[in-house]
Amino acid sequence: MKKLTAALLILILALTAVMCGCNGSNPAETTTKPEIESINESDNGYEKSFVFEVVDIDGNKTQTTIETNGEYVGVVLQELGYIEGEQGDYGLYIKKVNGITADYNIDGTYWAFYVNDAYAMASADLTPIVNGDVYSFRVEKG
Repeated sequence: MKKLTAALLILILALTAVMCGCNGSNPAETTTKPEIESINESDNGYEKSFVFEVVDIDGNKTQTTIETNGEYVGVVLQELGYIEGEQGDYGLYIKKVNGITADYNIDGTYWAFYVNDAYAMASADLTPIVNGDVYSFRVEKG
């Protein structure tokens, strides 16, 4: 009985070591988002923090961490003066980000909105803020 118990204990320890050492991901394919500490309202008065990223037509990238109690990305960024636009059939149509204008009618460029490097499924003003996410606005040509 002692041998069986010892063998089971060794097997459990071996499986635990294997599972802790391998998470099934390929390090070359892993992408990371910026480290953001969990925001606790008692720390600084804000419940959420996210990264606001802007990529211009030349590929220049800027990032700013936004702390807020707001609910929606576009609403917060409008209130802070980072984005400007007009309401359209599908939500806020963004024309200016960080003072940079993209106007499809003039040069075929527009502001594309991404959430954690994936094309957003809704306009910025309809996208709820998730603590720690990265919200990118990129000038693209149509």
